[in-house]
Amino acid sequence: MSSLSSNDLRHYMTQRVASSDDEETIAVPQNPQVGVGVVGPVLRSRDALLDRVLRSAGGELPRALLVAGVSPSVDAAQVAIGLARALGHRNEKVVLVDLAKGASAVSGPLGMPRAPGFSDLAIGQASFADVIRIDDDSSLQVITAGSPTAKSGEPEPDRFMPVFEALTHAYDCVVLHADLRSMQTLLAALKFELSRVVAVLPEGASVDSERSPLSTFRALGSPVLLYEDCRKQRRMGLFNRSSAV
Repeated sequence: MSSLSSNDLRHYMTQRVASSDDEETIAVPQNPQVGVGVVGPVLRSRDALLDRVLRSAGGELPRALLVAGVSPSVDAAQVAIGLARALGHRNEKVVLVDLAKGASAVSGPLGMPRAPGFSDLAIGQASFADVIRIDDDSSLQVITAGSPTAKSGEPEPDRFMPVFEALTHAYDCVVLHADLRSMQTLLAALKFELSRVVAVLPEGASVDSERSPLSTFRALGSPVLLYEDCRKQRRMGLFNRSSAV
């Protein structure tokens, strides 16, 4: 299969997500404000995380944000799914894209096949229709991680950027889920490209205890929101799930 071009992907995805009565061009904002530090305190409720994401974007949807755990033992998939669904409830065009290389993937919780997905699309081994799926519980569109063994001769950041750029043209908001390994691989490509980064901490963690892994998040050049992944749940919130205690 021939290599995918940014123009081809942008055309396809724009046609797929555009409503029949809305033909206007989607405006793409300039690079988001660059920050190098952690923004605000550690958030412990999903409602608070959603509110902070929206407030930090001036009440609008962020162009692109990344959700990732601070260590391989932190599974941030459920946080990414909940946040993407909540953003999609605003009747905007939102896509959840999984970049995970390990077992922490959104496909399991969503009951979707992992492959074909993003990795297969990026190297031209899957068609667009193969990888774009609809969440059973919302209107959220999802691109799962794809085969972890998918490879090509082109460097991974170079394969990533044309697809990412097309996604930000076609959707109002792109929510990326990553594990630490995939984030490190794409660090150079993602630098200064994200509106916000959500660093998911294990329960009971602190900024000081996670200082070393958080340096990777800061290196992305975008403001970082901290969210503690509390396991105990007690009430329903804006994520349509129980909010963390």
